[in-house]
Amino acid sequence: MKYYELRGKLARIRDDFDGKLIVVGDLHGDLESFERVRDIFLQIPDSILIFLGDYADRGSFGIEVIEGVKGLLIDFPDRTIALKGNHEDYKMGMPNFAPCDLPREVEIKRGISWRDFFPRFEREFLSRLQLAVWVPSYALLVHGGISSKIRDLSDLESPSEGVEEDVLWSDPYEGTGEHPNPRGAGILFGPDVTKSVAGRVKVKYILRSHEPRKALTGPFAEHGGMVITLSSTRIYGGVPFVLSFDVGAQLSGENLRLMTRYLTDAGDL
Repeated sequence: MKYYELRGKLARIRDDFDGKLIVVGDLHGDLESFERVRDIFLQIPDSILIFLGDYADRGSFGIEVIEGVKGLLIDFPDRTIALKGNHEDYKMGMPNFAPCDLPREVEIKRGISWRDFFPRFEREFLSRLQLAVWVPSYALLVHGGISSKIRDLSDLESPSEGVEEDVLWSDPYEGTGEHPNPRGAGILFGPDVTKSVAGRVKVKYILRSHEPRKALTGPFAEHGGMVITLSSTRIYGGVPFVLSFDVGAQLSGENLRLMTRYLTDAGDL
């Protein structure tokens, strides 16, 4: 049984799904963390695994992480979702971000030029990535952030270039309104923007990654607890973790009850 529906670039969790969501932040070539995530997922049959993007670069095992995520998408298509991060933002085979270590890694480890590798990479991996996940009445999951360009869910199903850029690149901050992002793409968005967009798409929370340094010791909450950042990589230091929650409990009206699973221990979610 497929636990979610695809509507364009938006994955919508089914209304009748009452199992567990496991949410994974940036991995950035951290193969050890990925393998830990995979082990956790395989132990929980009635669960959905959601990756928030940024699979390669910075770490040493980007190609292995990408192959591992692709394998889960193939083997468990009904309960694995992978989002596009800003490190999957390519234009005509060229990265729209830096640093980009993957081409060199591919050439060294696979003995193939990036030019020859990219068409297959695009077809077999990049084309499988979604832009956002919507948990009805509860949470929106994205890589980077949101902006006032998101008027309703249709803007995530069929996003304009501007919406997609904002989702991949934007960051929350504690001022008001929207301002240019020092990254050179996306925006900085304040609590007022979060409240407005969350109301329009009918959710209580925004779960995102994109800033692992904010979450070196665990989930980092902003905007009155409405925006939560996570990190699943060791690349920036700190302790990698995943978040999980039981969808049925949340949809019954309970407040946010996220469980944090650190990827260095042996406890259960």
